[in-house]
Amino acid sequence: MKWVFLIALCLVLFSAGCLEQKDNSAQSDTNSGEKSPEKLTVTITSPKSGEILQGNRDFSFDAAVSEGKTPLSYRWSSSIDGELSTSRKFMQDPSRLSKGGHVIILQVTDAAGSSAQGSVLIEVM
Repeated sequence: MKWVFLIALCLVLFSAGCLEQKDNSAQSDTNSGEKSPEKLTVTITSPKSGEILQGNRDFSFDAAVSEGKTPLSYRWSSSIDGELSTSRKFMQDPSRLSKGGHVIILQVTDAAGSSAQGSVLIEVM
């Protein structure tokens, strides 16, 4: 049963990591002559996908976010523990997370209402 869960979790991570949700509402009419704004993109840089977190030493959660209209809002969450932070980056003690496979998701929304997300799969021991 543990293998089935692990395979299912890997499939979720694979599809979440390969597909970025982007809101196309920021596109302007190409006939208006206005340059359309660049699309918001999110890449989680720490932790890396497949990383194992353990112990009680704080670990950095960070991401690279490009484009979008400022200010930006951030929402980090775990598939097991729910919301983790609303900061761009933060430190987390792994001993405060539930043990198991987590899909970590960062959802970023810009001032125009466009949003994008990034995700990684980690294991907490």
